[in-house]
Amino acid sequence: LTACGARTAPAASVQASSETSSSAEEPAPEVPEEPEIPNRLMLPDLDVSGLKASMPAADYAAFEAYLPVLVEDQTFRWTAGPYRGYPDYDWEAKDVTLVDFHNELWDDNPHKTDALVLDRLAVQDVDGDGTAELVMLFQDMAYNYLVLSQREDAVYGTDFSVRWFMDLQKNGVYAGSGGAGYHTYYRMSFQNGRFEEKELAQKVEWSNGYGCDCTLDGQPVTEAEFDAWYTENMVGDVTWYAPGGAVLPEGM
Repeated sequence: LTACGARTAPAASVQASSETSSSAEEPAPEVPEEPEIPNRLMLPDLDVSGLKASMPAADYAAFEAYLPVLVEDQTFRWTAGPYRGYPDYDWEAKDVTLVDFHNELWDDNPHKTDALVLDRLAVQDVDGDGTAELVMLFQDMAYNYLVLSQREDAVYGTDFSVRWFMDLQKNGVYAGSGGAGYHTYYRMSFQNGRFEEKELAQKVEWSNGYGCDCTLDGQPVTEAEFDAWYTENMVGDVTWYAPGGAVLPEGM
């Protein structure tokens, strides 16, 4: 019996060693990657057919060029605008999807939403190059604009907080507000790989009863001269569309 035991003990030992070795060599279980969120889920209220029915043919053709960014996974080149990276302007351009844009907009915010809340959109040649930009206003983070611009090599985009891209006109003029009674008027251009803006006019109305200060192209002018410029250049708001396609009343 002892001999039988002596013969079986090494076998059991070898088996245990083999099991230990096999167990040690087993790879760690893989952690499943988080599934990528398709762009189309970022704009759940966007009704492309409704917009096609509402827009003039030329506007819809311009809008259609941006659909790969809106509902597919095409990236756009997120490029610094006048305020992105302020005051050092060291914010570097990056290729992002609409999902990436959403995530960075909501970075580290505990109230992060699952999708972008599109308030309205417009098709307008903002920079005067003959090709229409797509301008979208999102309700996210106290309202933010995203302006997409179609170029030969890519779609470029820049963003503005709501107060710095107001009253967009049919000629591309828009306003930025530094507070009540403090308005500056601009035109945008795209050059040197970024969006830049030129100050056209400014009017600062003083609450202390001392009237206002006005400038045109940075030079002081009378209020009457400013008003004449304003009448000539504020030609009417662009046409804004709700994400479902309805045309929004001017001034809404």
